[in-house]
Amino acid sequence: MIKGLKEFALKGNVVDLAVAVVFAAAFGQVISAFVNHIMTPLIGIIIGGVNIESAAVIIGEAEVRYGMFLQSLIDFSIIVLSLFIFVKAYQLLKQKETSEPDEQTLLLREIRNSLQK
Repeated sequence: MIKGLKEFALKGNVVDLAVAVVFAAAFGQVISAFVNHIMTPLIGIIIGGVNIESAAVIIGEAEVRYGMFLQSLIDFSIIVLSLFIFVKAYQLLKQKETSEPDEQTLLLREIRNSLQK
């Protein structure tokens, strides 16, 4: 049983998943800092110095804090945009790697072309 667990835990997919989770947590912290310390103040300036998070309306005895919801939507949008940019950049790098043939492929093509002549 321990041998089976060790084989499972050390498979490439599990290790890749663990790295992805750690990377995602670190990336989440960076995005949160970007949203909280850069985007939120800038948006506040754009809309006239209003703190979005504290925006609320009182209806009867209830306080509806719609600002928290708006801030969550802004955070979500920035995170989605950041992930989109990251994935696109990754895909471009991956595409460049696969579009350039390796040395062995180039050599085989050269041999093939020589044989055809």
